Amino acid sequence: MKRRSPPTSARSRKATAWSYSAEFRAIADAALRRFNSQRHLHPICGAKAKSTGEPCRQMPAKGRTRCKLHGGATPRGDGPAGWHTPGFPNGLPTGKPRSDAYKVRKRRQRRAAIAAMTADELARLEAWRRTHKSGSTRDRSHGRYAREARQWLEAIMNESPTAPTPDQLELNALRAKLHAHIAHLDAEIAAEAEGEALASNLFD
Repeated sequence: MKRRSPPTSARSRKATAWSYSAEFRAIADAALRRFNSQRHLHPICGAKAKSTGEPCRQMPAKGRTRCKLHGGATPRGDGPAGWHTPGFPNGLPTGKPRSDAYKVRKRRQRRAAIAAMTADELARLEAWRRTHKSGSTRDRSHGRYAREARQWLEAIMNESPTAPTPDQLELNALRAKLHAHIAHLDAEIAAEAEGEALASNLFD
């Protein structure tokens, strides 16, 4: 361990002498006793400590709910000072793929390009606008996929039924026989219940 060299300036020597004086130690001890007596009133970190597996008892960092060892010292906010937050020259994105400043700049460039077009170029642009639906490329693609899906469903629903196969005919015959048998059993159960009701009425 490198030995610390003694202070050279008079002010530094005076501050060092004061920090080693009995009066300074008495003030520090009183401050520590006062802090320890009120520590149970302050919030604690509460994160699970890896060394012991118990909740951490350290004081949280200023303005945070965790201590500096459990994420309380992690930078927050926007810009390069934030955690995993890139800095942009025209501001941060607003939760969208591109920032509002970028969109404003692109709209300004598009208006300038349209203003600089010739009569023929403007005519071609108007013709293109008449044949294309307004909106973003994503919205147009979504609409196209929706139309294709709707046409596919309509084609399936409008298909004429095909002739049943021999296996399907056999299954339909078995299904009809089962339905007839179930109907016969239901009729027998209803008749038995009616007979029991008549018998109970005779002896009442």
